[in-house]
Amino acid sequence: MNTINRLMVGLDLTAMDQTMVDYAAFLSQVLQIEKVYFIHVEKSLEVPGELMRNLQLNNVPADEGIREMIMTKVGPVFSQIPHIEAEVLVEEGTPVKELLHWAKVKHIDLILMGRKLRMRGTGVLAQKLLRTSRISVLFVPETFQPRLNNVVVSVDFSEYSEMALERVLKVAAAKPDINVICLHAYQVPTGYITLGMSYEAFDQRMRDFAQQKYDQLLTHFPELRERAKLVLVRQEGDDDIGELVVLEAKRLRADMLVMGAKGMSAAALFVLGSVTEKILRHDMDIPLLVFKKRNEDMGFLDALLSP
Repeated sequence: MNTINRLMVGLDLTAMDQTMVDYAAFLSQVLQIEKVYFIHVEKSLEVPGELMRNLQLNNVPADEGIREMIMTKVGPVFSQIPHIEAEVLVEEGTPVKELLHWAKVKHIDLILMGRKLRMRGTGVLAQKLLRTSRISVLFVPETFQPRLNNVVVSVDFSEYSEMALERVLKVAAAKPDINVICLHAYQVPTGYITLGMSYEAFDQRMRDFAQQKYDQLLTHFPELRERAKLVLVRQEGDDDIGELVVLEAKRLRADMLVMGAKGMSAAALFVLGSVTEKILRHDMDIPLLVFKKRNEDMGFLDALLSP
């Protein structure tokens, strides 16, 4: 996470933009970001004159007018943190393709996208972006508190959750007020009966197994002993794993939920890990950060962007 130097923030010219600007400024100070790009993509910049007048953008090209309008939000906020450079991009084309293109051109480490709960908007663009890129994405809810004290990392002890945990710990090392909580959801297999064990006994066995896996993590990340704790939550029967993780993160008063996801491959087009996918189906007022490995499936994005 300390390798995150360049952010890109998607804007859509709605009231959500102010939230995105404010959160980007907050996060930039926490992560010591060098540069932030704010980007808005229009399918066509040949905007009808009546709409331009409604936006109070008379007598200027559409891209320049939109850029000026965005700067009225960005300027006052980022003038308070002059050591962080901010730039506004207004582009024409297909939103997902343009966002991916400029993320590649500008060497972006993390993309921030809005996640609307009550405001109008489907969030489809943000989810498409996550599914089709190898870049980490942070989903920002409409309302947020400018704090980062409790970070919940969803762990399944895979290499991807370890990657996410490692990046979080790198930030936590420089921020002693950040508490890291490793959240692991588990199930009691239905086959426990055939083993002649009670449900309670096998439940304890599953908890012990998770603790053993966590103890192995401690050998890789010794700083976990002082900075983190393991929380186990049981998935009962047909419980929705996404809802379970979200509810537990809220109970833990998470300021951010973090997880790792496998990158794109041509063979797994538009497919994310099942837990990530299910979490994205639920409305959540907690920022959700999904880390990906940048060097995974390098050729696919090039293929996607090719003419």
